[in-house]
Amino acid sequence: MANPPTPTTAERNAALGRLARNETVGLTNRRQLESYDFVEDLAVKRLVTQKLCTAATADLVYGGILKLLEDARLTISLKAPNWFYHENTSKTYGNFWERGVSGASSDAKKRDAAENSMFGYSNPVTDADPKVKAAQNRLLTFGTSPSATFEPAMRPRYAAVDFAYCINGGLSKYGKSFLVLKDHMKHNSTFTHCDSFEVDMDLMGRKDEYFGTKLNLQDVACSFFQLGFIVLFCHPAVLKKLHAYATGEAKKGSETNLLGGMIYIEAQMHADIQFSRDVAELNISGQDCAAGPVSHPKSKSFFGKKTVWDNDDIARVKKNAKKFAARNGLIYNDVP
Repeated sequence: MANPPTPTTAERNAALGRLARNETVGLTNRRQLESYDFVEDLAVKRLVTQKLCTAATADLVYGGILKLLEDARLTISLKAPNWFYHENTSKTYGNFWERGVSGASSDAKKRDAAENSMFGYSNPVTDADPKVKAAQNRLLTFGTSPSATFEPAMRPRYAAVDFAYCINGGLSKYGKSFLVLKDHMKHNSTFTHCDSFEVDMDLMGRKDEYFGTKLNLQDVACSFFQLGFIVLFCHPAVLKKLHAYATGEAKKGSETNLLGGMIYIEAQMHADIQFSRDVAELNISGQDCAAGPVSHPKSKSFFGKKTVWDNDDIARVKKNAKKFAARNGLIYNDVP
């Protein structure tokens, strides 16, 4: 039997980068583990201070909220006309860096800063445990941008934690159509109580609630097994919604969006997303299709020279979306 071909350096680094990526969740979990009992105590007390329950029922309500978060679906919002005006033959959902966005753009700098703050890709390696130190070195090697060894796949993909099962998904400001991911994606994810771009500003604005303590992204990001961090740090309006759905005051699927589709709980997924393997549903919004795609900012046209969006275009988008769903074995749903 012939020996398998020797991988190129690029192929080897890509594989090592994907393996190192899996350690991001473990390192996050390890970092937060020591304080988690204290976090849970504060989260339970917060339910009382926010007047959502009494001290006698706080533990029960807290448990219900954790169960609600664990059972939430992860959704990725999309603009259906932009995805499906042409037949979409993509097999994977890439992250910001894999799509080839220039690191010189201001948005790339902002994203890099947020991801570094959460996961410490470029932080100095200081842990005394040799196994942890080795894992941190791998993050430094493959997760630091710019560098010769940077692997774009190291960085996360993003989704909303849709505990309310909203009609237009967990984050409709980015599109009323959405993908629903399979549950196994939750376990290779980390979570923040709001958009990771906005965490630092949110915590600064509400620091009095946390005894004036200056907190940052790395302080509040957590694993699937530490969702008490979400209960402790989420915006009071989100906490009220969590309480309402956990206690049965609100019914899943009863709202078009949560709080206007602007505030959400974020999941950072440290894994590849293959449509046929990792996605369960494709939900296409009639409003999304009727509104048409986001036009080109200079030409004001949609695709090519087209400037008028009509019923034939809507039918074309839905036809291509259904073909995409069938090709990847997804459940297809029409939603308002």
